[in-house]
Amino acid sequence: MRFRYVASVVLVILGIGGLYWATRRPAEPPRGQIAPSVELHRGLVGYWKLQGDCRDHSGHEHHGTNHGVDLQTGSFDGRSAHIEVPARDSLQLGRGDFTISAWIHTVNIVDDAWGDVLNWYDPDLRRGVTLKLNSSAGGYQSSGDDRHVCFGIDNAKLGEWQDCGRPGPTSNYVSNSLTVYDGHLYAATIDAQDEMGWCHVYRYVGGKEWIDCGRVGQGKTTGVMALIVYQGQLYAGTSTYDWTRVFSGKYDPSRVYRYEGGTTWTDCGQPGQMLRINCLATYGGRLYAGGDRGLPPPGEKQWTGRPYQIFVYEGGTKWSVAGSFPPEPPRSLYPHAMAVHDGKLYVGYPNVFAFDGRQWEFAGTPLGDTPPELTPFLQVHSLAVFRGKLIAGMWPEARVVEYEGGEKWTDRGRLGDGTEINALTVYNGKLYAGAIPRGEVSRYDGKSGWTSLRKFFSPPGWDPGPATAPVREEINNWTRVTSLTVFQGQMFASIGSCTSSLQDAPAGIRGSVHSVRAGQCISYDKDLGPGWQHLVALRQAGELRLYVNGRLVSKSQPFNANDYDLTVTQPLKIGFGEHDYFNGRIREVRLYQRALYEDEITALQEVIRP
Repeated sequence: MRFRYVASVVLVILGIGGLYWATRRPAEPPRGQIAPSVELHRGLVGYWKLQGDCRDHSGHEHHGTNHGVDLQTGSFDGRSAHIEVPARDSLQLGRGDFTISAWIHTVNIVDDAWGDVLNWYDPDLRRGVTLKLNSSAGGYQSSGDDRHVCFGIDNAKLGEWQDCGRPGPTSNYVSNSLTVYDGHLYAATIDAQDEMGWCHVYRYVGGKEWIDCGRVGQGKTTGVMALIVYQGQLYAGTSTYDWTRVFSGKYDPSRVYRYEGGTTWTDCGQPGQMLRINCLATYGGRLYAGGDRGLPPPGEKQWTGRPYQIFVYEGGTKWSVAGSFPPEPPRSLYPHAMAVHDGKLYVGYPNVFAFDGRQWEFAGTPLGDTPPELTPFLQVHSLAVFRGKLIAGMWPEARVVEYEGGEKWTDRGRLGDGTEINALTVYNGKLYAGAIPRGEVSRYDGKSGWTSLRKFFSPPGWDPGPATAPVREEINNWTRVTSLTVFQGQMFASIGSCTSSLQDAPAGIRGSVHSVRAGQCISYDKDLGPGWQHLVALRQAGELRLYVNGRLVSKSQPFNANDYDLTVTQPLKIGFGEHDYFNGRIREVRLYQRALYEDEITALQEVIRP
C-alpha cells in the first residue's frame, strides 16, 4: 500500500511539473526541430506581394503607400522608389520573436549601391530592424560588385572594442583596404621593417591571427593601397603611399594584380605612370583605377598643365584612359576617392566629377561650412552613400558634406577636432566615420552631431597642431582610421600612421585592426549572386538567424532578449533605409510575429516563388 501511495504522489508531482514547464517552454522549437505542420499564415501580420499592388494580403490591413515602385514587376529603381507602411500597434515587434521573408532580384552589372531590403528603424533612438545588401569598400575605394547580406537589430547598444591583431608584423600602416571577399576579411599593408615585408595582403582568421597571402608583385613599391572585388575575384593595386617621399625616391609605377589563392597574384598591367593607385571602382561591369600622375617625363621638373587621368581595365595587362581632368583650379581633380551612386561613378579631390559611362560632368565642390581661409586646402578623402545621398569626407576639417545634385552640397558637421575623414560606412542603421589625427571613430547622430566612440591615439593634453601648417614632429604622431568595413556582423576599423613610413612613427596601435558590435548584427559575407534569391531573417528569443535560399548561413551569439525592445513609431520601409534605395526587384515580403520553423522556411523558399 505504501509503495502504491508513494508512486501515486510521484506521478501527480511529475504531472503538475510537466504542465508547469509546458506552459513555460518557448513558443518555437530549437533550430533543427521540425514543426508538426506547415502553417504559413499563423503569426503573419504583414504580407506585401508587390505584384500589382502594395496592399497587405495578411488580412490585417497594414497597407503600404507606393513611392514610385513599378508594382507590375516589383522593380525598385535605386533612386527614390520605396514602399511605406504605417507603424500601427498591431504590427509592432517589441521584445517578441519575429521573421522577415522576402524574395529579391539583382542584375549582374552594378551601377549603384545595392541598398536596403527592409528597414524599420528610428535613427534618433538607435532602435529597430535593418535588412540590406551591401559590398565592402575600403576607405578611398568604391564598393565592389559582390552582394553581402546584413541583418541587425538595435536598441542603443554598443559593445566593447576588440583588438584583432596586426596583419603585417612590422608595418605601421594598414592601408585603406579592408575588404570582404568570398566569406573572408582581407587587409593590405604599406612599408615594413625591410623590403621583404612590402606589398603584402593578409586574410583574417579570427582573434588576433592573420594569414599572409603573399607579396603582390616584385616591383619597388612599398605597399598595396587598394583592394576590391570585381567579377568574382579580388584585385589589388600596388602603391608607394608616403606622400612626403614618394617623388624623391626611385620607386616603380603602380600595377594591378588579381588574387589566385594561396600566395599567388597575377599581373593585370600598369594603368599609366601612377606611383600611387589611390582608388579602385567597379562600375557598369568594368574596373576603374585612379591616382597620381607619377614622375614628370625625363628632363622636366614638374607636371606643368598635364592632366590627371582615370583608367579602365581592358583585360590581360591592358588599360585605357577613361577620363582626363584639369590639374589646376577652379575645376581641378586628382583622383583620390571613388564611389558608385545612382547610375554614375563619382571621383573626388578637391572637386567631384561624375561619369555616366559616356562622359564626365562637374559635380561641384563639397565645401560645407569650411571657413573661407581654409578652402584653398580643400580635399575629398572619402565618398560613400547614406540615406540615398552621396556623401564626402573632407580635409582640412573632418567634415561630412552631402551631395544635393547639380553642383550643390550641404554640410553634415565636423568630427570633433578632426582634420581628415579617410573612411565612411553605414552599419546597422547608423553612419560611421574614421578620422585623423587622433585615429578617431565617430557615429553620426543627426541633430546632435557626431558622437566620438574611440580615439586610438590621443595622449592626455596632446595638441596635434594646425592642419594647414603642420609641424613635422607632430605629423609623425598623427594617426589615421584608414578603413571601416562590416564583416561577420561587426564593424572593423584599420589604423595607420600619417605618412605610412616606419621611420616616422613606430608600430603599435598603428598597423592594427579593431572591431566593435553595435546592437546585434549578423551577415552573409559571400556573394549572394544575381537573379532571384530568397532571404529569411528572424529573431528567436536571444538569437538572430539568417537564411539564404532556405539554408542557414549565419546566426548570432546568444544575447539578452529583454535588452532589445524594437518598438518603433517610424514607418516600416520596403526598399529604402539608412543606406540607400534598393536597386533591383523585391516581391513576397512577409512579416511574422513569431520565429518560423525550418520546414516553414523551406516551404516559403520552395513553394511561394515570385
